[in-house]
This record gives sequence, C-alpha cells and structure tokens, in this order.
Amino acid sequence: MSIARSNWRNSWFPLAIAGAIAVTNPFLMIGAGAALSLLILCCESRQRRRLLAGAALMPLAAFGLWYNPLLFLFAASSALVAVHSLKGNLFSSVTSSALIGCAVGVLVTAVTIGAGAGESWSALEKNVLESQQALQQMAAENTAGDVEQEIAWQEMNQLVVRLIPGQFTLMMVAGFLLAVVIFRRFCRSEFHLSLGINTFTQYRFEDNWVWAVVAGLAGGVLAGGNEAITRLSLNLLFVMGVLYVVRGLSVIFHFVQQRKGGLLPRLLVIMLCFTPLVMVHLALGLLDTWVDFRHNVSRS
Repeated sequence: MSIARSNWRNSWFPLAIAGAIAVTNPFLMIGAGAALSLLILCCESRQRRRLLAGAALMPLAAFGLWYNPLLFLFAASSALVAVHSLKGNLFSSVTSSALIGCAVGVLVTAVTIGAGAGESWSALEKNVLESQQALQQMAAENTAGDVEQEIAWQEMNQLVVRLIPGQFTLMMVAGFLLAVVIFRRFCRSEFHLSLGINTFTQYRFEDNWVWAVVAGLAGGVLAGGNEAITRLSLNLLFVMGVLYVVRGLSVIFHFVQQRKGGLLPRLLVIMLCFTPLVMVHLALGLLDTWVDFRHNVSRS
C-alpha cells in the first residue's frame, strides 16, 4: 500500500536538514543514514531503490566503524529494531518506535562494553570531558580565582559525562524521525506503516512513556549512591524530559495556530526553551498525558 508520494516542491526542507547533519554531526549522519537505508531496504516497493539502499549501507558501515565502533553498534542496532517496530505497526507514533530501538541499542552496547569494550567507552568519556574542560578554560579567563564557579564547572563536567548515553539517544531519535520524513517524501511502501503525525502541532507519543519519568524519579531517590542506578535515572529523566518539552512545544504551537499567530510568536516560544520558562513547556507536555489539550480544550 502506498503511503508516501514524492513532492519535489516541498522536499527541500528535509534535504537541507540532512545536508546540515552530514556536515556538522557525524553520528546523526550515521544514525539517520542507517535508519533511512533500512527503511528503504525493508519497506520500499521498488526493487531498484532497495538495491541502492543495500549498497549504501556498506560505505556507511565502514565510516561508522572508523568513526567509533561502539556508537555505530548502538546506531545500527537501534535503527534495526526501530524499523522492525515501525514495519510491524507496534506503536502509533514514530517516537515510540525510535525509543524502543534506542533502548535495545543501549542494552546491546552495554553488554558489549561489559564483554571487553570498556576501553573504547572510557576513551569516549575522556574526549567529552576534555571538550568540557576546554570550554571551562575559555570561561575561566573571566572568572579567575572564583572557587564556587570552578566547583560548578566540575559538577557540570561530571553531569555531561554521565548524560552521554542520553545525548546519543536523543540524536538517534532525531535521526530516525528525519529518516521517516525523507522516506515519506521520496519513497513508496509496500506495507501500511503507522507513521503518525503530518504536522508538528499534532506531535505526541504513547502516554505510557510517563512511567519512564516515574522510574527515573524513583531511581534518583532510591539510588543510595549507586553510580549505575544514578546514571540510568539521570539519562531517563534527560531523554524523556526533552521529549516532553517538545510535546509541550507542539501543544503551544497548536494554540498559536488556532489564534492565527504568525512566525514571531512561534520564535518567541522556541526561544523560551533556552530559559527557565522551559519548565512551562515540560509541564504542558506532561499534563497533556491526562488532559489532551489539543482535543479536550480545543473542543470546549
């Protein structure tokens, strides 16, 4: 069953994003490329494009293994499970398929690290820490001798290192969403895929994911100094927090659209994501689990 048609006049936007990713973020390029290639290989109705996708996987795999074998393993396993989930219509949203894929990818990567690839992960953490310390040295020129500021930087550096899995999980989710956008623009599927929303104002995911937030909060309270539980809780809260912020942002965009607001209010709402008022977006995203603002409030 065909679910997507090529629309060349409206295709510049996903291509522009893909081009920016290829230039600025190698991991996003690997994640999005793996997801798109597997989507075409498993779901495209035209054999020629399936062959091209299969051929594209080889140089992508070579680049991924050269870039970082552990991260490539995470991206490949996440994309494989996410595509299988999407193909089987296991969830009603692309985000849920991506999250399940990333959960399996994290598990596979963790098992690999435990089986003897710990040095590779330690090297990755070291590189991230050195990047943070370089930023700290640049900022220290204006705060020389400020002991409190140095302590705050050390805590920030430790937090960034702890959140490495969450950062790559969010990038993988974004890469999978981008792959789905491009697939919908240019490809035709022989399966009925539940690709979810058509516009950002409709963005949501299964309400059961709120239990991941509950698990993260419970783990943070009950960790008792256990580093593994603390890291797992922090990454759960980080990943789900960002996704619920995006969901809250889509709720606000929905009401801006209803009020026929233009570009300026949308830009203002996005800019608020980088201020403490982002907690409003987070609260709206979480409350949308029970209230369903776009259905109940809009109707009333």
